Amino acid sequence: MPGALGASPVEAAEACQSGIATYVHDRTPGTAPVLRKYLDWDPLTGNAAGSLIDSGETAELDEHSQFFTGGKGIIYVITAAGGLKTYKDNTATGGSLLTPVHDYGGDWNGYEQVWSGGGNRLFALSVGGALDVYSVDDPTSGTGAIKKIKTVLGTDSAVAEIGRADDVWSVGATVYTLKRGIADRPGTVKAWPYAETATGSPFSAGSTTVITGIGTKETRGWSPGPGTVYTVGDTPDYTGIARSYTGSAPMSLANAEVGAGFYGDVHADLASCLASPSEDVKPAVGPESPETETPPEAVNDETPDPAPQDPTEFSGKFILGDGRPAAGLPVKLEAVDVLVDTLGEEQIPALGETVTADDGSWHIKLPQTLPESVKATATANGGAVNAKATVFGKTESDVPLIGTRHVSAVPAGAPAAARALVTNAVEVMDAPEKLLPLTDDMKEEQPEPTEAQYALSWASRNESTSVDTLGDKPLPEYQSDTGGLPTDDPYVVKGTDIKSMAVGPMDGGCDRVGSKIYAKKIYYTVVGEGHAYWDTKATVDYDSKLSSTVETAAKIGGKWQIDGSVTLGSSMSATTGYTNRGPYFAKQWKVPLEYKKRKTTYKCNYGRDTYYTYEMMAGRYKVPSGGAVGKYGKNVSSKDGAYGYRRSPKRHRAYVQPQSYFQINKNRSTKWSSSVSAFGVKLGASTQYDKEHKQRITAGKRKTSRHDIWGKNDKVSGKPGVFYSY
Repeated sequence: MPGALGASPVEAAEACQSGIATYVHDRTPGTAPVLRKYLDWDPLTGNAAGSLIDSGETAELDEHSQFFTGGKGIIYVITAAGGLKTYKDNTATGGSLLTPVHDYGGDWNGYEQVWSGGGNRLFALSVGGALDVYSVDDPTSGTGAIKKIKTVLGTDSAVAEIGRADDVWSVGATVYTLKRGIADRPGTVKAWPYAETATGSPFSAGSTTVITGIGTKETRGWSPGPGTVYTVGDTPDYTGIARSYTGSAPMSLANAEVGAGFYGDVHADLASCLASPSEDVKPAVGPESPETETPPEAVNDETPDPAPQDPTEFSGKFILGDGRPAAGLPVKLEAVDVLVDTLGEEQIPALGETVTADDGSWHIKLPQTLPESVKATATANGGAVNAKATVFGKTESDVPLIGTRHVSAVPAGAPAAARALVTNAVEVMDAPEKLLPLTDDMKEEQPEPTEAQYALSWASRNESTSVDTLGDKPLPEYQSDTGGLPTDDPYVVKGTDIKSMAVGPMDGGCDRVGSKIYAKKIYYTVVGEGHAYWDTKATVDYDSKLSSTVETAAKIGGKWQIDGSVTLGSSMSATTGYTNRGPYFAKQWKVPLEYKKRKTTYKCNYGRDTYYTYEMMAGRYKVPSGGAVGKYGKNVSSKDGAYGYRRSPKRHRAYVQPQSYFQINKNRSTKWSSSVSAFGVKLGASTQYDKEHKQRITAGKRKTSRHDIWGKNDKVSGKPGVFYSY
């Protein structure tokens, strides 16, 4: 059948294309699987100076379904039940990403992989190793008849090698295979010309190695058209970093990080000839939609600022398991030294006592005369004093309860920067703290987990992803430092639910009889974020001193719970950040902070019972020996571009003139829930903007399109938290 392999839509006469749609079956750990659409804006160069752009368009696609593309917006899906269906991507005209076209039915589950080269052939590699070839009538419609026309047995040497590959795809009549590297042997991408003949192997021409040096974690590949290949690590790797290669064999690496967060199969809508777009055209995805003042889930511009917090006062609120106020309970406040360098027993000065009010709130003024150790710590910390409030109670059934809250305050004469930092810390971190039961398992000291055990936690797995999937979403209420998120109810004690029981002060109370710093480790923590789309560049400065608020966590029983925050001031004398990164760049910036774990021992019930609790907190900026002074964090480019701009409130928007810049250098940043994973627990953080801590964008020369920006939480001249770019 010479010539039977049609090339529609891959035809030589077809105009060269840019802006190729690329689809990812997104299986990001901890999220529901979806089909996600990206825009390959400059496929000819492999986006050498850019990246694959997240369109924001998604569609439900269950974890056990498979998909591949057929060109011209046709998407094939093999369902979990084995049926074959076609869909059309109609997002360019305002429609659905998966608009149903045709249901072929059948049973395609016997194939390891099915793919198309964008023409009138489908290739299907069976579990047994044979390659079935199908013809497709009218492939551009997605409704043409599909008929098996050829089977190439697995004994064919080419098919056998294709079957051993980690991934396989086609561009027109060329089949590509990717084989990852093993140990010290680099992997390859090979091209196999396919030519149908009445007899013999359709791969009689053999293969050409087009890429060498494929790494051990590069297990997926795809092409938008001839001359460009993308590779990415498989899902278990959790990096999701895509690389691009271009040119003729052997291809050269064009961009070592052309995209991030690719956790699952990837296929592109194919073109026969690739082109680069005009430099003066700003990428846009989909039709322009009517602008709305306040789109779904957008922040309301008219939300009033919270009442200003007195920075010289410690305050908080305790509640019970069912949300009722924890009223009438004694509160003890003690200083905590976030800058302590040594392990071992520590002295913790008392700062005051009070009783929770009817609404569970409490307030303790910072003493005018501070212990010398507290004064010295505050001076080294930019003026801020960090403390821990502890409250005890018991239910009507005599179940003891404990609540802890880490808080900050500054003396009246502290620097203005410290006062602003503490005030903003309360604004972004303030939330009521729940009392938890003191259970029998807390009467024994708990062993410190190993690094291998920490690596199994939900926080560690989330930290290993390359894209920020949490943003400023609330963290789970409880975390385990050695496994998945806890699902059992901590308020069910010995089979009885104590949430709704009356709670009063504990007879005899509890006294702290020991406090020990028993572990220290440096973790890189998010302190900034920059965005640069199209013809712009991003700068993040984190200079001269720490100016951040980082959440703390307490382990009461088997669960970790966020219990407030510490304010970190001038314990740093270095400059770090990044300058003029872009275009199409958006990443967080992280600095090394030393985190400590503390074990506290309490004697309760007139000394008859001993309980152990654990907590962790951030401390000084500390570069590990031979380590980086700062690191790039997660990719946040999905916030930028046309999709995010259309969803933003109008009043949050502004633009930057060509060859000018804009920066935020006052108020506070947004809160990053995914700021750090310390000792297997996820903690959030925010940074105070000032003359030394800035987010900046610089516009290029192009004048045909405007450089738009918008604030996340407010106008860019108000309290935006962070601004995005389009």
